[in-house]
Parts: sequence; structure tokens; C-alpha cells
Amino acid sequence: MSALHDTTVALPPGLTVCDVAIVGYGPVGMTCAALLAQAGLDVIVVEQHPQRYAHSRAGHLDGETMRTFQRLGIAERIELIARPMLCWQLVTAEREQLATIRLGESGSGWKADYLSHQPELEAIIDSRVLELGGRVIMGMTAEQVSQDADGVRLTVRPTADPEAGTRTIQASYLIGADGARSFVRTTLGIRREDLGFSANDELVIDFEHHDPDRDLPQLPDVYQVLDPARPQLAGRWSGGRWSRWEFHAVGDETREDLDNEETCWKLLATWGITPEHGRIDRRAVYRFESTLADRWRIGRVFLMGDAAHTMPPFMGQGMLSGVRDAVNLSWKLAAVFAGEAEETLLDTYQAERAPHVRALIDASVAVAETALLTDPERARLRDDALRRGELPTPPRFPRLGAGIVRPETAEGAVESDGRPSPQARVAFGTRVDRLDQFLTPGWTLVSRHAVPEELFDARQRRLLEELDVTFVHVTPGDVPDAYLDIDGEYDLWFRQNGQKAFLQRPDGYVFGGVPSVDQVPALLDLLVDRLVEHGWSKPQLGVAA
Repeated sequence: MSALHDTTVALPPGLTVCDVAIVGYGPVGMTCAALLAQAGLDVIVVEQHPQRYAHSRAGHLDGETMRTFQRLGIAERIELIARPMLCWQLVTAEREQLATIRLGESGSGWKADYLSHQPELEAIIDSRVLELGGRVIMGMTAEQVSQDADGVRLTVRPTADPEAGTRTIQASYLIGADGARSFVRTTLGIRREDLGFSANDELVIDFEHHDPDRDLPQLPDVYQVLDPARPQLAGRWSGGRWSRWEFHAVGDETREDLDNEETCWKLLATWGITPEHGRIDRRAVYRFESTLADRWRIGRVFLMGDAAHTMPPFMGQGMLSGVRDAVNLSWKLAAVFAGEAEETLLDTYQAERAPHVRALIDASVAVAETALLTDPERARLRDDALRRGELPTPPRFPRLGAGIVRPETAEGAVESDGRPSPQARVAFGTRVDRLDQFLTPGWTLVSRHAVPEELFDARQRRLLEELDVTFVHVTPGDVPDAYLDIDGEYDLWFRQNGQKAFLQRPDGYVFGGVPSVDQVPALLDLLVDRLVEHGWSKPQLGVAA
């Protein structure tokens, strides 16, 4: 499978029109383009580089992200090039195990965590973008953004020929998915808040093995080495034939000291890795940051991924947060284009996503500050606490901020509101699959017991019809026309959360849950209130004919 991507579409001189233009074709821009194209929108992506980057940067996937790839029809292909991350072990310099941590959340129908080699991942997403009709223009640099009440104009120029004439893309909306140094963000004058993480440089080494099947007992999975002399991370499986190491700069080491092959081999030798085992595919020195843009939308222009937020990589949530951005914004843009909502719905994008990502930035900074201790006494106290089992309980992944979700202060609000809905294996007739595979993305009511139609009044029935709500009855029982809860995971989720039904948004997040199916009508009334408040305008929403 090629790791590169030549120009797919030529952009002619003059004006080219589309629904949505995206600047930046990394994994976040790719995923957003695929989701929008899947929704039937005409999407153009411009990328300043002539080919996709041939080396890995991010590598962590979680179950929620795999569920997004499942929606795009590529999860099984990605599963072949990724490897489950079974555990993250905190160890001393002598490899004494102090603690084991699992990151991410299960419940999405996949393993909680995976590791992959980014070029292989991008090749699969890129292929899907093209299959869905997205137009990808490589080697084109964005130079100017302007907008008015009717649309956005993006001026671009061939990167390799600065003397060439410019081209113009006219779009209804534009998304800046162009990384931490975002041209789009800078052009709009959007400020970023520095959230205070500071650390030394980190040398990252991606290593390709000559024999991928070779056993490395010194590196069974993923080690975070809590060595005050040099904090480091080592991961055996970054896809099928790759490993990754990250070494913290110490003392008076400079970037130049770290960024040379001799240094890399000396550091790898401490792990028993020599040129006999393989080759260094990439070495790079990073200085991680934690930032959050104060505005993610100005008019018809949006920021996404690293253009909107950056975080240290110690929870592996940077790229995944960008994918969540893409999922959140794509279904709302699709609703606006379909005439179901006014543009004010798009204000809920930042309102929902920014608090979520800020909580993950804070958690990532906390993990980083613990892992990177170089003061020997503070490190000793940390290690002693870990030996006593005093590992802080990881906080539950944050919920969405205010938007199309039951407010935290509303009567009946529960912990599962504003979080990803569960997905597990079910059977319908003789077919067995993950539940989403039976459904068309949209509003879905999932219940432990059948929900009688007579519960709803005329207004609520009109709402169900206009939103095209799908009813899903999942049960361990032998019930005609119901989905069989093959592994009992839905039944367990309902019992653990004290719920009997939940209303699932088009992006797979829970709007709200209820402890009895008799309370579903009241939940629908609350949904109408939230939709109307945020610009849902489908004619006669929830009003009886």
C-alpha cells in the first residue's frame, strides 16, 4: 500500500465552487472530508504539500475513533494495520513495574486502544475520501481567505510555482484543519490561550523491523519509563512492523545533540536494539505544547484539530480530539445544508467540543508532569506512592459542553448524557453484527424494553417522524422484532447507568437517558426545546399537522 498521494484533482484557473472547502489533509482533514462527502456534500480539500507525509506522527486510536471509521466503512481495513494496545505500564529505569494504566474507553464495539503507523492509516482514509467523491488537491498553498453573507473565498497558489497564477475556491463554508501553525487561524487573527505546559525537547524515533515476528522480551507492549535520569517511552507495536521510542532531553542536551543518527543508535542500544533488528525510519525532535483557540468559528470559517487545540501526547488524545471535532461538526453542517437547521446550530460546535478538549488537555498535562519528573527526590516519592497502589483514579472522559444535549442541571440528568453511546454486538434474525451496522446514521432511540407507540401525543409523533427517529429494542430475551443482546453489554450498560432507554444523536452521542420507557415522551419534549433554541428549523418541528 503506497504511503504517498499524488495530486488527485487539478484545480483549473479561475473560480471553482463547492459546498465545503478544507485546508489541510492530515488525518483530521481527511476524516472530516470523508464524513461530509458521505453526507452528500461536495467537498474540496487543499494541501500545501505535493504528497502525503511519508512518516508517522500520531499513532494512537481508541474505540470511539474506530467507531467513526466503522461509519465510514473502513474500520476492518484499519484493524488489519493497527494493533491493540493491551496496557500502558509505568516502570522504573530497572523495568520494575509500578502500575498499569488503560487509556480511552470501551463500549464503542471495539478495543479500548490501538496503535498504528500513521502513513498506513492515512492511506486507508485517503482512499475512502476519493471513493466518496471528495476532491483532493495536493501541492496547493492557501494564500487568502475572505467571506461575506453568501460564502467564503479561498485563494490558493501552486506551492511549487509561486509565480503561477492563483486559483479561487468559492465555498459555503471553510474548515481550517491545517495544524498547530494554522494559516486559517492566523489569517482570521484568532488568539490561542497557552495552558501552561512546558517541557524539554523530546526525541521521537520510529523504527521499522526487518523481522516483524521477532520476539523482543525487553519490550512486551508499551513502557513509560519513569527514570529521572532520562524519562522515556517505548512501544513495541505501532502497527505490524513498527516500534516507537521517545527520549526526553536532559541536562544541557540541544536539539542538534538529539537529532542525529549516532545518538539514536546509542539510545536504542540501551533497549538491545541494533541495526541488525531494522532501520530508523524517522527521527524528530519535538517540544510539546498545550493551547486552546478562543474562537473556533468566525462566520463561515471553522477551526478543527491542532488548528484549534494542542496537547502533550501522554494520553494519546491529540489526533483523536480532532477526529471528534470532525464528527461533531459534520452532522451539523449536513443538517444546515439539508434545510433542517439555521446556521446558529453551528455555534454548538465550539460550545460542545471546547470544554471536552480542555478537560483532556488538562488530563494530558497532568500525566506528562508526572511521567517527566527529573528531580530525584520527587521521582522517588512518586515511585513509592505507585508501589503502594496510590495511582490516581483516571477521571471519566469528559462529557460534551452545552448544546444539543440534556443540560447537566436539568431534571433527570445522568452521567451518560453527552457521552458516546454504547455499541455492542447484536443479532437480528440470523445476522450478527455491531448495532451501528444495522442502522442508518441519524436520531435513534435505544431501549431495554419495547416503547409503546401510544405513549406519544400527536406533537411527539410528528417530531419522531420529522427527525426520522429509529427505534431499537435491545434485549437478552427471545422477543420477536427485537435485537438480541448477544454479549449482554447493553443490559449491563442499562443496569450500571440506571437507565431503560437513551436517545442517540446522529454522531453517536447520548442526548439523554431515562430510567423508564414511560419517560421517553418527556425526553422528546426536552429535545424539541434544545433543537429550537439552537436553530433547528425543519418546518413545523414537533407540531401536530
